[in-house]
Order: sequence, then C-alpha cells, then structure tokens
Amino acid sequence: MRRWLMLAPLIIPFIYLFCMPIRLAWLEIALFLLFAAAYRQTYVHANRRELFILIQLLSVSMMGVIESPWLLIFGVYPAICMRMLPSYRRISYMVGVMTVLFCGSIYIFYERLSDPWRYEWLPVILALALIPYTLKMYQTTVEVKSQLQNANNEIARLIKNEERQRIARDLHDTLGHKLSLISLKSELVERLIPDHPDQALAEARDVQLISRATLVQVRELISDMQSINMEEEFQQAEHALQTAGISFEYNNNVSLKMAPIIQNILGMSLRECVTNVIKHSHADKCEAALCEDRGTFCLIVQDNGTGLTKDNRNLGQFGNGLLGMKERLILIDGKLEWVSDPSKGTKVTVTVPNIKKPETEVGAR
Repeated sequence: MRRWLMLAPLIIPFIYLFCMPIRLAWLEIALFLLFAAAYRQTYVHANRRELFILIQLLSVSMMGVIESPWLLIFGVYPAICMRMLPSYRRISYMVGVMTVLFCGSIYIFYERLSDPWRYEWLPVILALALIPYTLKMYQTTVEVKSQLQNANNEIARLIKNEERQRIARDLHDTLGHKLSLISLKSELVERLIPDHPDQALAEARDVQLISRATLVQVRELISDMQSINMEEEFQQAEHALQTAGISFEYNNNVSLKMAPIIQNILGMSLRECVTNVIKHSHADKCEAALCEDRGTFCLIVQDNGTGLTKDNRNLGQFGNGLLGMKERLILIDGKLEWVSDPSKGTKVTVTVPNIKKPETEVGAR
C-alpha cells in the first residue's frame, strides 16, 4: 500500500490533465500513465533510478510538444527525484538532459505552430534545474546533522560510561580498604570482649575513628563530583549571551583553590545573573569578573540594560532567582548586593568568604 501512496503527488497533474476540454487525447493519456509508472519505479528501484527519471523527462517533453509547453511544469517531479541520485555529478548530468529535452520540446511546439520562439520559458527551465541541487543540499544538511547528533549521543554515552567507571574506582579505592579494616577490627573486638575487654574497647574506638574518616572521605568525594568549575561556567555564560545577541567579557583573577561549595554557589549565582540579563535586561553588553581580596571571593556581573524598575527592597518581586541566590549565600555568610539605574543598567555583586577544607588525620593501628 505504501508503494502506491507515493503516487499521491500526481493527483494534481492528473486533475489538470483530465479536466481539460474533452477530446480524443489518447496519446497524452498514454504518456501520462507512462510518466506516472516511471515516477513510481524511481522510488522503488534505486539501481535503475536514472533510467526511470529519463523516462519521466521524455514523457513530459512529449506532452509539451503535443499539448502545450505549460505541461513542462510536470518536470518538477523528475527534478525532485533527482535529489536521490548519489552525487552532484550525476545530478548535473540529468539536469543537462532535462534542459536539452525541455528546450527542444518548446522549440518543436512553436515550430509546429509556425510561431516565433518565446524566451519567457527559459526562467521556468532554470527554476526546474535548480530544484535538484537545492533539495540535495537540504538532504545532505539533514543527514550531516543526524550523523552529528548520533556522534554526540555516542560521545555522551562513552563519557557516561567512563564517568561510571571512574566513580566505581574512586569508591573502591576510598571505601574498599576502610570497610575491610572495619570488618577485621569488628571481628577482633568480638574475640577480645570475653578475655581482654580493655583492648576490645580500644579497638572499638578505632572502628569509630575509621568509620568517621570514611564518612568524611565519602562526603568529599560526592562534593568533588558535584562541584562546578568557574572557568567552564564563564564559557557557558559567554555562549548563552552570544546566542542571545549580547556581547560578553569576563575576567577570572582567582588563583586560590576554592572549596567545592564556594564554586557551586558562585556558579549558580553566575547562571542566575546571566539568565536575568538575557530575559529582562534588554542589554547588548555584559561584563563579569571574579576576584579574591582578603580572604573573600567577589563575583561582579554588570550589564548596560534598562535596569530594575521595581522596588529593590522586595526580592520576591523579581521571581525566585534572586531570592534563591540570597538564601544560598546565607548558608556560607555570603552577601548579595546590586545597583540599578535605567541609564546605566544593573550591577550585581556577590561576595563570599573563603572556606578552607579541614584536614582530618586518622591513625589506625
């Protein structure tokens, strides 16, 4: 059924051809049926596609000679079929054949009527000649995008697999040894309790210390997995703003290593600022800077847009973004400040103290 449905586009030329004034037109009917059969076979038999396209062109050319050059508009169908040819060289060959046949059809038609050649048909032939190239380029673009999407999906899959393996290795290295040690010491405590309770108590305390140290390591591992890299955040912000037609300049002057929680909060603050610039500022330029000063990190985001026109004392008026940003900053004693002017835009300043990771030393006997 599907193979016959491909003849559906020929309904329009069929109606046009058979709604003409009634007369004996058996040759035109035969040519149209030949044309329709060749059109269908073009899609069914890929190895003989050029032959069936040629039959379509010959049928249309003959209809143009017998009836009218207006019937050459049926050439749009073989032109569409040409997009399926394997190369531009084969397309160019068939376009050349089509041009010669159609020009010959127009010439013979007017010679039969003893009328002069009419050059206004040339743009029609030119338009038909451009159709295969246009559709082929579109088809190639779609195929390339599909291949690129498949490649990206494959890369993402490989990255996920690699990340899973890395997490598995980290968990094994972090937990495997410590859990084995806890298991051994627990068995030792069980054996020591009847005869050596003091030694058993000391071993139990060691188990507590080891378990606490393991918990700290697991928390640090999870925190490192979830951490945000500020340089990557700046690059993503640049891509988002440039996509929105907003120029972006940033300066990252931080040399100290920030704790993961600091990077997370500053990264989310930068995302929220960039989102507000894109959605609400009507700006065409945005600048950002990250610097360190006397044990604090300072993130500044400034645009040249229309500014905040609402009551600056009520963060809830600006949606949940700024309010959520301020709530996250409170967790680490950070500050959120902003200055807004309709003529100068908005400047947001986020300040957070530097939080150093505590060093935990655990000794095990």
